[in-house]
Amino acid sequence: MNYFDCHVDTLTEINKPGEDLEKNTGDLDLERLGNFVENYTQIFAVWKKASRMDCEDPDKDFFRIYDRAMAYLAEENRKIRLCLSGEDMVRAHKQRKAAAFLAIEDLSIMGKYVEKIREMGFCFAMLTWNYENCYGCGSVTDQAKGLTDRGRQMVKYLLEKGIVLDISHLSDQGVDDIFSLTDRPVIASHSDVRDIRNQPRNLKKEHIQELIRRRGIIGINFYAPFVGDGQPDISDLLRHMDAVLDLGGEDILAIGSDFDGCDGNFPSRICGVESIPDLREELLKHGFTEKLTEKIFFENAYRFVLENVGKE
Repeated sequence: MNYFDCHVDTLTEINKPGEDLEKNTGDLDLERLGNFVENYTQIFAVWKKASRMDCEDPDKDFFRIYDRAMAYLAEENRKIRLCLSGEDMVRAHKQRKAAAFLAIEDLSIMGKYVEKIREMGFCFAMLTWNYENCYGCGSVTDQAKGLTDRGRQMVKYLLEKGIVLDISHLSDQGVDDIFSLTDRPVIASHSDVRDIRNQPRNLKKEHIQELIRRRGIIGINFYAPFVGDGQPDISDLLRHMDAVLDLGGEDILAIGSDFDGCDGNFPSRICGVESIPDLREELLKHGFTEKLTEKIFFENAYRFVLENVGKE
C-alpha cells in the first residue's frame, strides 16, 4: 500500500540506547513500515517543549536536537531520503526509498537558526505549540489571542522562503490572522474536528472550509482525547473523517497520526504504525471507496506536496 503521514515526532523521541529510525520501541520505525508500505512519505517534526530548552544556551540546545534528527535520517539513507521539494519526493520513490520532509513544531525554539530555516532543510512550520510565544498564541492557552507583530512579520518571511505554514496548535485568532495575511494553501498537519470533539486543538468548521477552499490539507490526529470521550475506537476516528467529507473535503483529508507524540494514547485497535493496514481496512468496511481511501492515505497529501513544496 501507499502511505503518507503528515506528522510524527519520531526523530526527536528516539532516546533509548541502541535504537534508531530503522528499529525502535516507539510508535514508528522503518522496519515495521517495510512490512506493508510500497511508497511512503513522512513529515517529521523537530520539536522540544520550550520550557525544557537549555535556558542559558537555547540556540545550542536546538542545534543538538536538529543534529540528532538529521543523524537518524543519514544513518538510514539507503531506505529514506530527506526531500526539499515535490520533485525530490518523486525521485525518492523511484529509487524505492521513503521520502522525508522536516517540519518545525514551535518556531520559537529555533532561536537564531530561524534565519536559516530553508537551508537547514525545513519545508513546514508551526509558529506555536500549545502556549504563547514571541510569534503568537497556542490554541490551548487563549483562542482569542492571535499573532504578534513579530509573528506577522515572520509569516511573510516564511512565505518568501517557500515554507508551508501549518496551523495545527495555533489559536483560532492566529489561524484567522494567517488567513488574512496570505491566500496560499496551508495545512493542519495533525488536527481533528471540533464539531465532533470539542477540544481547543481541534479545528472549527469555518477553518476546515477555508482549507477546502485553498486546497490545503487536514491530517487526522490519532491522539485519543482529541478523538472522543473515554476510550475512543476507530469508529470515533471515522466520525472525524466523515465530518470533513460532509463539508466537501474529499481532496484535503489525510493522515496526521502524531505517532510518538501521544504517549501511546490512541483509539483502541491502534497501537503504532503496524496498525495502519488495519485502519485502511476499516475505512473500506465503513463504506469508503478504494479511490477515496487511497486519497486519504496517500494521494491528497502527495498532491499537496507536488503543488506547494519547493515553490518560492
